[in-house]
Amino acid sequence: MTQDDATAREARDLRYGLEEALDGELPGEMVERMARHTQGCPECAEEWERLRRIKELVRRSCAEPAPRALRERITVEYRSVQTTRTETGRTTTSSVRVTSTRLEPPQE
Repeated sequence: MTQDDATAREARDLRYGLEEALDGELPGEMVERMARHTQGCPECAEEWERLRRIKELVRRSCAEPAPRALRERITVEYRSVQTTRTETGRTTTSSVRVTSTRLEPPQE
């Protein structure tokens, strides 16, 4: 494997964890490794910065709480999906069951 192949592979591997790194969900040593890589890889540095800006924009845009009616609607109803897979010999059967549940809204 050439140095260019190794660098390309490292770039590809690191790109998969960019969001997790920016969200603080990865170990510090891995984030440092990613940051070092971006110093020598303009393509990854550009992606890192693009993603960082998007996340910052979303954080600023979501500073206001959701309207009370929306919070209540989300809280009082949720949907559960269950899948069952049964194998019999060479035949596999799958079934899906969807249920909606209503809860009481939180009291303030």
